[in-house]
Amino acid sequence: MARLPDQRQRPTGGDPVNPLQEFLSAREIWEVPLTASIVAGALLGGLGVFVVLRRTVFVSAALTQLSTIGLVLALLIEERIHLQAVHETTQLLVATGFSVVGALILGAFRSRRLPAEAAVGGVWVAASALVVLGLSRLLAHEAHDLGGMVFGNAVAVPPFDLVVIVAVGVLCAVLHTLFAKELAFVSFDAETAQALGMNVMLWDGILFLTLGLAIPVTARALGALPVFAFLTLPASAALLARTRFKTAFLVAAIIGVIAAGGGYVLSWLWELPTGATMVALAGVLLLPGAVLKVRR
Repeated sequence: MARLPDQRQRPTGGDPVNPLQEFLSAREIWEVPLTASIVAGALLGGLGVFVVLRRTVFVSAALTQLSTIGLVLALLIEERIHLQAVHETTQLLVATGFSVVGALILGAFRSRRLPAEAAVGGVWVAASALVVLGLSRLLAHEAHDLGGMVFGNAVAVPPFDLVVIVAVGVLCAVLHTLFAKELAFVSFDAETAQALGMNVMLWDGILFLTLGLAIPVTARALGALPVFAFLTLPASAALLARTRFKTAFLVAAIIGVIAAGGGYVLSWLWELPTGATMVALAGVLLLPGAVLKVRR
């Protein structure tokens, strides 16, 4: 989980400092984390439209656990060969690799007897068990550090993580822009798409590839809870407002930006846990669409 905002350095003694003035004067502290939060919110909000409409809302939990398996494996190897230095880049690559492979497998799963949620749930359960087994083999300090590596800390995001999030965001945006029609077609009418000669497995693979790339890098920076929320709540808010399909992606991305950026700022001003504040604001932004749905 993200650290509490009261762990940030605050001046002691003297006159009380206005929280907003303090926030503005600490730009060097929040500039990178806030930017990473905004980019992640936009990325996950847009991808969440597919996640919600395909009824695979627990895919983020499953892929986060798969990436954790990769991270545990990397730590075990480093421990066995007695590496003292922290190789965060290697750990992130291994974790992302596990997430991508798992995403591609889930994307290729289209059973007529089992819903997609059953496959996602099975992956999550199996991955969770493997994570527990892996943790039992790690040294105590390595297991303790794993929480921060997996669940992130939105208060302090390294510049390297921001670069990775931006790169993944640009790649996902390009793929979804170039192949928007194909991804939508195979997602919501796979049988017709296959009858027309489209390679359904290929396009499903591309869609889940973007999810497999986005989830571990954003979870590392923000935490697993905000990632799950941003893949579901902004898209749900946009769809409840009955926006058009194409417009829903933009609306969901904007809501994700507001929830992530606004939640970060509010957590600083009100001294609240950062990730939880982001999720709570995303939930509040869901209310207008829910009210419209009830009134209709």
